[in-house]
Amino acid sequence: MNKITVFILTLFTLSIQAQAQQIDTLEADLGEVVVTGFEGNRSVMETPGAITNIEAERVSGFDETSILYGLNTVPGVRIEQRAPGSYRVAIRGSSLRAPFGVRNVKIYWNDIPFTEPSGSTPLNLLDVINMQEVEVIRGPAGSIYGAGNGGALLLESRHSNQNEVGAGTMFGSYGLQRYTAFAEQQLSNGNFRFNYSNQHQDGYRDQSFFDRQTAELTGRFQLNDKQLIKTSFLYSNLNYGTPGGLTLEQYQNDPSQARPGNAFVLSSEEANASIYQETFLAGITHDVDITEAISNETTLYGTFSAFENPFNLDYKKDSRKSGGGRTRFYYDTYFGDVRTRFTIGGEYQAANYAARNFENDFGEAGTLNFDDEIKIQSSLLFLNTEIDLPREFYLTAGLSYNRLTYDLNRLVTNLEDDTTGVATKSFNPEIIPRVGLVKKFSPALSLHGSISYGFSPPTIEEFRTNEGSIALNLEAEQGTNFEVGARGTFRDLRFSYDLTTFYFKLDETIVQQPSGRNTTVVFENTGATDQYGIELATNWMIIQNPTEFLQNLDWRFSYTYHNFSFVNYRKDGENFSGNELTGVAPHTVVTTLRAETQPGFYANLSYNFTDEIPLNDANTVYSNSYNLVQSRIGFRKVLFENVNLDAYFGIDNLLDERYSLGNDLNAFGDRFYQPAAPRNWFGGLKVSVEL
Repeated sequence: MNKITVFILTLFTLSIQAQAQQIDTLEADLGEVVVTGFEGNRSVMETPGAITNIEAERVSGFDETSILYGLNTVPGVRIEQRAPGSYRVAIRGSSLRAPFGVRNVKIYWNDIPFTEPSGSTPLNLLDVINMQEVEVIRGPAGSIYGAGNGGALLLESRHSNQNEVGAGTMFGSYGLQRYTAFAEQQLSNGNFRFNYSNQHQDGYRDQSFFDRQTAELTGRFQLNDKQLIKTSFLYSNLNYGTPGGLTLEQYQNDPSQARPGNAFVLSSEEANASIYQETFLAGITHDVDITEAISNETTLYGTFSAFENPFNLDYKKDSRKSGGGRTRFYYDTYFGDVRTRFTIGGEYQAANYAARNFENDFGEAGTLNFDDEIKIQSSLLFLNTEIDLPREFYLTAGLSYNRLTYDLNRLVTNLEDDTTGVATKSFNPEIIPRVGLVKKFSPALSLHGSISYGFSPPTIEEFRTNEGSIALNLEAEQGTNFEVGARGTFRDLRFSYDLTTFYFKLDETIVQQPSGRNTTVVFENTGATDQYGIELATNWMIIQNPTEFLQNLDWRFSYTYHNFSFVNYRKDGENFSGNELTGVAPHTVVTTLRAETQPGFYANLSYNFTDEIPLNDANTVYSNSYNLVQSRIGFRKVLFENVNLDAYFGIDNLLDERYSLGNDLNAFGDRFYQPAAPRNWFGGLKVSVEL
């Protein structure tokens, strides 16, 4: 820690010394990044908080088959993929201990709440083609976005604001086939955009197939000089295999195998362990300037899904309907010379699930175990104030009021010691405050600090488990986050940095416990965690010269240090207090080098070092550290003035490392390992025409 502290102080001192020669032309050279943040829509240099904007070239900068590449370049963020399409997202370790899915992170797509009312997010329904940029908020953002200790992801669809059509294709190892198409049409008062993707892969492991089709139609319509309508329609048909975890011996002997079976449990192949989800989403947003000082943005949406999950131990079928909306009023005013913006709004979501669990009869739904009708209601009200104080201080203060209710009606049960009837869980209302302050010393340096409170109630999968338990005693995780950071640039070097340090204290941690019904896990609240961290991101534009052969050479670097440990944590009679938090790597480094030439040739090279990860609460089993190298070369050119060509080829896992990109934590039977693919390749071609 002493060396890190010295480094931070040195960086800050050098930045102060360099201010005099950086103020005048910095913004013109490096541009000004505007972020949504906490509904502020302002420069990141004036926004208190750990916020990163991932531009389109990073979202799709590697193989375009998943969002892992772009998001994993952000310090403090880790996306695991235990099989193609099986995402698990963690911001500052928020979700890696979850046995499945995306939880504890609030996600919006085109201003639509993409996170379900229970807190789970089917992020794998979206393709890279459905994202132009991603904004990442690290740390609790509940003062304006509700539940989620990890933070928030704000996703926006692709658009070009010009008439164009295009198509692309990609092929690669393990049967990879990918086809895309898009079209955008400008109107006198707006535009339409259509995006389509079709992706198939057999997978490196047995039972790791992947099939997904997405079709998206978005529109923007300027009704008049004060009103704008935005529409979003998404259809996604997703089916992927879940090969399951392996023991260390199985992992070493044959990492490509799926989880074997035994006399009591089917193998993943016999059970056809997989996820199938077909979803249609429709949303509409209305922006209106009510007066010169007051404006409103309101979003309404609805979602319909069919969900099936054959698993080694059971077979789950759900029919899901959900919908809701989000509205916020903005009031901009001045108190003397002090600019102030008030944001007040609310969000409401409701869902209705018909959820049935069966025995798995060799990949088919067998005897019914239980049949539930589930209703979920989630709501929040929020108020946020931004004040531009004298001497370039910027204050943000927010507060939200949150409620969540589960109503479960067990219609049928064939489980031993189980009964039918109604179970209701209304979580205690949560009041979530946040306050942040920025001091902007110049266009090249700002310091920020914040204190925020967060909470994360259990998802419906944790409240109502696959083996039939209903966890009425389960409560929300709660925590307080303290954070300070610095952002700055050295104009002469074309170098920028973003440094954040934080301490997060989490109570009522939700942990996994063995089940008495021979299934995966059940959940309970126990203990607490102390989480200290340092996150650093830098960007060095080494060469920027459009008249030379080598036009651009950019180097990005991110470093994450997470010192997370249990406090007062006992399980099964053992004391794990002081142990490292399961599933979190202490050190992670991601660095990328991107080069572009005048003839059109380009190259991307990425290196990822991930430290050893504790795989169980006892810290008796660790994954090996690994060094992952990814590369892509290509040729991009404008032909005939309006035809754009992009041909590329890439290699993933260039060093042929044996590693797990995702792990099963505290796994029953020590099946911790979900092996990633060895060295593999991909290549593709994209063509677009400006009309």
